[in-house]
Amino acid sequence: MLSLYGFIEQYILKLGERFNIREIAYDRWNATMMVQTLEDDGFTMVPFGQGFRDMRPPTKELMRIVLERKLNHGGHPVLWWNMDNAFVRTDPAGNLKIDKEKSTEKVDGAVALVMALDRAMKNQGGESVYDTRGLLILD
Repeated sequence: MLSLYGFIEQYILKLGERFNIREIAYDRWNATMMVQTLEDDGFTMVPFGQGFRDMRPPTKELMRIVLERKLNHGGHPVLWWNMDNAFVRTDPAGNLKIDKEKSTEKVDGAVALVMALDRAMKNQGGESVYDTRGLLILD
């Protein structure tokens, strides 16, 4: 029987067969073994901290996109629930981040969205798959 991490690794491998996965952002906490396994499988793994330094730019961008009603998540019920649970913490310098500790329910999807947005923001300028085809939604 696969462990939870084994299941996730197998799922990522299947996604890698279907999509051109350029990078996978990950939270450094307790991820060493999975990161090593996925790197051995050929994936580029990018550490992403959960503090203000890493979270601030994409959190601000996500807030902008949401307020301008430009976020289209297809009505995904889990992301909707996670976003509804998200608490945004502000430090004395005005930096923002989604705070898991202050949320009473799960926010993992919201945090994953911020991490993915960070990678998209840092990889702008190259050719996009969306230049030649539309958006695909994973089930």
